[in-house]
Amino acid sequence: MSEQRSPDPRLDEAMDWLMRLREAPDDPALRTGMETWLSAGPDHRRAWNQARRTWQVMGDVPPATAAAWEAEHPPAPGPAGVAAGRPPDTPRGVGTWRRHRIGLRMAVIAAAACLLLAFGPSLLLHLRADHVTAAEIRALTLADGSIVHLAPESAVDLRFTAERRAVVLLAGEAFFEVTPDARRPFVVEANGLAARALGTAFGVRVSDHAVSVEVASGRVGARSAATTPPIDVRLDGGRTLHVANDTATAVLDRRPPGDMAAWRHGRLLVVDASVAEVVATLRRYRSGWIVIADDRLAARRVNGIYDLHDPDSALQALVHPAGGRVHEITPFLRVLR
Repeated sequence: MSEQRSPDPRLDEAMDWLMRLREAPDDPALRTGMETWLSAGPDHRRAWNQARRTWQVMGDVPPATAAAWEAEHPPAPGPAGVAAGRPPDTPRGVGTWRRHRIGLRMAVIAAAACLLLAFGPSLLLHLRADHVTAAEIRALTLADGSIVHLAPESAVDLRFTAERRAVVLLAGEAFFEVTPDARRPFVVEANGLAARALGTAFGVRVSDHAVSVEVASGRVGARSAATTPPIDVRLDGGRTLHVANDTATAVLDRRPPGDMAAWRHGRLLVVDASVAEVVATLRRYRSGWIVIADDRLAARRVNGIYDLHDPDSALQALVHPAGGRVHEITPFLRVLR
């Protein structure tokens, strides 16, 4: 059992100072109070650095508090009456305009880069996919009568022809109820794995960590050349296949069919997954951000059933056995440590 560690109140205090300074960056009394708290001891400074690193991960560090962690010694001034870094013969107005113009140009470039990073992958996914979900579960009836249940933040590309029914799972998770058609096999492709069925009910999930197949009824043939060695197996009802991306290994297991695709009924069933993997799934069921600020916590393996209707309670239940805690920074940000 992991050692139970009591929460660090200094981190909560640091987060509180950070939020208060964001709301009132020009308040001198607030600024003086923060600096007094910061100088109270090394534990306070460590907590402050951890708090601001968390905000750096989110891409949001308030400029008003930046001086608290910048270099203690400012750059040496130039000759008397001359600002450092500006040639003495440069007119002040021209230099100021040039700096503003360069700053504006850099700001535009930075904003464009941020937009590309934030929306680029999502935009590309929308361009590739026929159907994309946001924070909802959606049921689709395909042209052949088969039904696809899409989990939140999932995307599929349909490739139906006269000879073959193919679905590419581009992101997330889907459960398929396949209409039998012996002349046209039904194939789901995801991250190098192909699951082929004639008439069955099965789920496929793809993430940064793994790709998995679970068969509720019927039979599915699963094939992947990305594993070591390559696999080509038959999965009957109640069988599952899990392929880890980092090790390229495949694991076969059994599970009650009623537990498969439990997300359709508001439950997240976790079997030997890392906290990071579970958090990646829970992110799809709540607005805002969830940040794991502890690598050991992120790597911890867990088992359990979590309530998708209440993601915050699910986060508490996920990290509490490991001595972890959920810090509510804002209504849109949770930090786990």
